[in-house]
Amino acid sequence: MSTFVRSRLRVVARRVMALACLGLFAAPGVAFASCPAQAVSTPFSHWGDANRYFPLPGGSFEGSAGQLGWTLSGASLTSGNERFFVSGSGDGQSLSIAGGGSATSPFFCVDNTMRSLRFFAQQAAAGGDLRVQALVQTRGGVRAVPLADLADGSMPFWAPTQPITDGAAALAHRRSLRAALRFSVPASAASWQIDDVYVDPWRSGREQ
Repeated sequence: MSTFVRSRLRVVARRVMALACLGLFAAPGVAFASCPAQAVSTPFSHWGDANRYFPLPGGSFEGSAGQLGWTLSGASLTSGNERFFVSGSGDGQSLSIAGGGSATSPFFCVDNTMRSLRFFAQQAAAGGDLRVQALVQTRGGVRAVPLADLADGSMPFWAPTQPITDGAAALAHRRSLRAALRFSVPASAASWQIDDVYVDPWRSGREQ
């Protein structure tokens, strides 16, 4: 039986409380509708994960930075795809984040069906963790919510992360909000690469 790659994925402890309150602090800006259905696939089936996922906007990192719509600071598109080519055999790029840098996705619709996210990563240079945050739009602005922390030294080669629970289940049924994902490398000595970022919508998975 296939097993998930054990990446020593450290879930940030305080995110449990923050995400449990997601529906509360986002309530003033929450829309009364679920998100549109997305085309899904099973990109992680090789690792025993038969759930269906949809790609994050620009999350395959193919094309120019302008085409992807991501905000890059100390990060850049680089040649070399994750080695499994789950988004397509013709893919040839990934995202490199240098120490002190960050990459933020476009905002996209999130509702209570979106239980987790998953992506591919490898650490190009040791010295620091890779942090993942959700940026949630509220009436008062944007709130950053910690999601996960990939430990320094945990992913020396391209591999899928374990599923990262994004906390969207805290939203009430048929309510949605706008959120983005931010990946950052705080330590100046470290460097990470990521590729093929996917979100798991529960309503499209085998859990039904």
